[in-house]
Amino acid sequence: MAKLKITKPKPKVDEPVGEPQQAKIRVRMYNVGFGDCFLLQIPGDPRPKRVVIDCGSLKNKHYNIQQISDQLIADVTDDDGVARIDLLVMSHRHADHISGFANKKWAAVEVGEVWMPWIESPTDPEAKKLWKKQKERAKALQFAVEKQATLGLALDPLLADVAAAALSNEDCLAVLHDGFAKKVVPKFYPQGDKVVEKIECVVLPGVDIFVLGPPRSRGALNQADPPTNQILLDGFNIDIDGNREKVRPFGEDWVDESAFWPGFDHQAIDEAASQKRLYEAVAAELDAELNNTSLILIFKIGEDYLLFPGDAQWGPWERVFADEQAVSLLSKGTFLKIGHQASHNA
Repeated sequence: MAKLKITKPKPKVDEPVGEPQQAKIRVRMYNVGFGDCFLLQIPGDPRPKRVVIDCGSLKNKHYNIQQISDQLIADVTDDDGVARIDLLVMSHRHADHISGFANKKWAAVEVGEVWMPWIESPTDPEAKKLWKKQKERAKALQFAVEKQATLGLALDPLLADVAAAALSNEDCLAVLHDGFAKKVVPKFYPQGDKVVEKIECVVLPGVDIFVLGPPRSRGALNQADPPTNQILLDGFNIDIDGNREKVRPFGEDWVDESAFWPGFDHQAIDEAASQKRLYEAVAAELDAELNNTSLILIFKIGEDYLLFPGDAQWGPWERVFADEQAVSLLSKGTFLKIGHQASHNA
């Protein structure tokens, strides 16, 4: 009897030959211009787990935030036509982080959990006090901008944006609190006073999430800038044996000198910085306090540590850097979302 010859089928063109590739974390940063919108896809079964962090924009010459939020929702839509997100994070309430939630399509999106800073809790007495003070100052600033001619002031129009950021975005906040396809009760973090709070997230099994901020201390929330000698840029000029040497934080492949602030008027900037008008100081404090309410999160996924700090400025970071466990976590970082549009105090 002739022996049956068995041959292995040839792999299809689109099939990998040999060992299958290891599934990887995918991080998508949407082109929102001035703002933030991230989608994390974590290997899972039967589909990747999805984490959305913020969706907002103030300025974008290419796309508007409606288009971007449409794309984000399409990217999390399954084959059955239902958009699903396992964890949705609002870092803080500035418009450049949440304006995309004005999109009506969010009402059809299923969300597993929603996380916000503790300051957004409607039942937290300290949060209520903070927002009451914020609104009072924002209204005073808004009034000054509107009546500046009568008051004999010459204020930067951008101060109106600062006031609006503290007073508006209510429609977006309403969606985040209770505007998705299924009822989701938001969770507010951190829940205690520890610098590092480890959270077990039911919708992301196998993922450790560490919350490092915002702090509850009003002093930390109010602190915008580091001491002069601790500003990051100061460290790029290091004295080695009496010689000043310029040290770059990034390799030459990442540097384009020609793109650095063409026509940058240093004298004008110095003069503007030296003006200590009352309302400008109020605006700066108002903006910093909102930034400092940002959730600071580290996602540990396998051996990777992904850091998303929102727009946290110096106050929360000073607290983090003084904590041994927090510093240890930061030292393991494999991905960093640059905070506050790469400002010197973030």
